[in-house]
Parts: sequence; C-alpha cells; structure tokens
Amino acid sequence: MKRPVRVLLDINVFVANIIAQDRGHAKTATQTLVSMVAGQRWGLADRSQLVISFEMIETLEAVLQRLKFAPDRIKAYSDAIIDIMKYGPDALDPYLILGGEERFTLPDAEDAGVLATAIGAGADILVTDNLADFTAKDAAVVDTQRIFTTSSGQRTLQALRYEIAGADLIVAHPFDVMEWMRLGYDFTPHILWDSLRNSRKEPCK
Repeated sequence: MKRPVRVLLDINVFVANIIAQDRGHAKTATQTLVSMVAGQRWGLADRSQLVISFEMIETLEAVLQRLKFAPDRIKAYSDAIIDIMKYGPDALDPYLILGGEERFTLPDAEDAGVLATAIGAGADILVTDNLADFTAKDAAVVDTQRIFTTSSGQRTLQALRYEIAGADLIVAHPFDVMEWMRLGYDFTPHILWDSLRNSRKEPCK
C-alpha cells in the first residue's frame, strides 16, 4: 500500500497488550500490533496510522478501572494511545462519532460505535479478538485458519469485509493479521480480500 495503512485496534487488543506486559509476556500478537502502530509501522514494508475514537478511549479507561489498574497508569496509557494517533503520518485527532451506529445491526451498541468509527475514519483494517460481535448482514465473510487456544479450544477464524458509503474495511483477528504480515500480503482492502479468497481452503467439517 502506497499510503499509510489506517488501523483501528479494538479495545480488547489494547487491554490484552497491557495485561501481557504485566504478566511478563513478550511478542504476543497483541503486543506486536500495538508496538507496530506505536512505531507507525505495519509489517516490514508499510507505515500505519492509528484510528480510535473518544468513545473508545472512555471505554478502555472504564475497562482498566474494572481490572483495578492504577488511575495514573490508565491515564498515561490512554494519553499515549491518543498521541500515537495525533502524531501518526496522517496526524489524525481521535475520531468523534457523529451518528452512524444505527446503520449496523450489531447486538452491542459499543461494537456498532467501533465499526462506525472505522468506517467514518476510512480505516483499512479493524483488528479484534471478538469477531462474532462485528458480524452483521452487511458483511462478506471468508474462513481463514483453524486455531487452538487454551482459553477457547479449537475454532475457525474468519475475516469480514464491509463496503459501505465508499468505505472498504476488513475486520480480522490478531492471529490472522500477523499471519498475513508474515506472508507479505498487501493490506489494501480489495487486494487483501482477493488474496484471502484465493487462498481459502476447503470449509472445515
């Protein structure tokens, strides 16, 4: 991609990142993705621009409060995320949602707001660990890979694509995003989608 890849990391990615740090983990998928956007990188070749909304920052702070993180650490973390966006290559301010959530038939209003943020800010990819929460009737779906984790057992991951109001957005799991980087995929949404469809294996039984 010739311009910076616009990346929206869902709240669960930022939460997993700070928890992994506290547990002494290194180079997890979420840590790698947050590190990349912090360094304005995306894979080996591309630059990145973080996209986030004020509402998402507030949600992140509320989640970290429930998890008993210290107030000063929460503020430092959220301020750092805002700075990543403001001082990125496109110099964006946190996106303010001015409606649009109602167009998505998602079970949770917060998830609809996240999707509206991604669409409204022209994000290329939304990375989340909760793919099911972002699946609406407007989304095209393709199976990607089968994974096994100790927390959720064996499951098949999927990628979603939204083409709405001139926007083109891919929604994907961190594991898939890391794999696509390893394979050197172009993250231009329509090119990435064609790569996923062409590489799709037989449906899992």
